[in-house]
Amino acid sequence: MKNFLYSLFIGLFGIAAFTSIAFLLMYAAQSKQQAHLYSDLAAVRKQDTQQEIASQSSVQPTSRNLYLENSDMVGWIQIEGTRIDYPVMQTPADPNYYLKHDFEKHYTDYGCPFMQADCDALAPSDNLIIYNMKDGSMFADLAKYGSKDFWQAHKTVWFDTALGSSAYEIFAVIHTTVQADAADAFAFYLFVDAAAPEDFADYVSACQARALYDTGIFAEYGDKLLTLSTCDNITDDGRWLVIAKRI
Repeated sequence: MKNFLYSLFIGLFGIAAFTSIAFLLMYAAQSKQQAHLYSDLAAVRKQDTQQEIASQSSVQPTSRNLYLENSDMVGWIQIEGTRIDYPVMQTPADPNYYLKHDFEKHYTDYGCPFMQADCDALAPSDNLIIYNMKDGSMFADLAKYGSKDFWQAHKTVWFDTALGSSAYEIFAVIHTTVQADAADAFAFYLFVDAAAPEDFADYVSACQARALYDTGIFAEYGDKLLTLSTCDNITDDGRWLVIAKRI
């Protein structure tokens, strides 16, 4: 009986180990595949941009070929000196679609950066909110903004849309939670457009009050904001927020 139980234990342990290894290998393969995909997309975007500069187009529709390939794309986000260099998607009818799909609409745990459904990238809204959650690897570099030295070297976020390229200056870095019953929860996702100047000022004040450090940069009514959000990889409800204003 003891030999049987021992053999059973060894067998179950072996199956579990094999399953774990298979899962890790599959995850690594998927990671490599996604890295190649977005590297290729970045190359297409760079080529488009060079062609637009060469043609001296007055309209400058950024990444024309990528928009044609997937109409869900609303822009491209980039922070020089980081790994953040990705398309931004939006699907108002299915807001979280790109949590689990890539640019080519294939299912993946890595997802693709996407804009909150009620934001308008072209108007634009007072606050454009862009997410990369679940795996969070695409926006993993946002956690580095916990260091003020890193912020000082990477203050500018570029967000390109069909209307052209815009630079945003980071003015607040926040580590928070979206857990509803938490005392320090920050419902940043509720602010998209200000109904009045006071609403805008209240939101900026709330951001600055929660900021990890003082950047000395302020935003006022009339400025356009860009909020980048990702999970903190520690808790399901933890979030890193990097908030910038358009220059």
